[in-house]
Amino acid sequence: MLKSFDLRQKKVIDVDTAEKIGYIRDMDIDFENGKINSVSIPCGGFFHIFKKVERTVIPWENIIAIGSEFVIVRVSGTDICHGNVN
Repeated sequence: MLKSFDLRQKKVIDVDTAEKIGYIRDMDIDFENGKINSVSIPCGGFFHIFKKVERTVIPWENIIAIGSEFVIVRVSGTDICHGNVN
């Protein structure tokens, strides 16, 4: 079983460009159905504790694979904020 903490430790990579997008910071979970709807990746690094941050939201359907170190996603059609190079 994969835990949310485990997902947050993995680098998120775009399958089309092979570029690192960042790390998963948050998840939209449907507790009633037990499914993850989407994951979000903050823009601009880790120094966003006291301010609102833009984020890239990736629908769960766009997650292609979850490996031991990486989460491979397809982000075409998704608004991606640049600067997620942590």
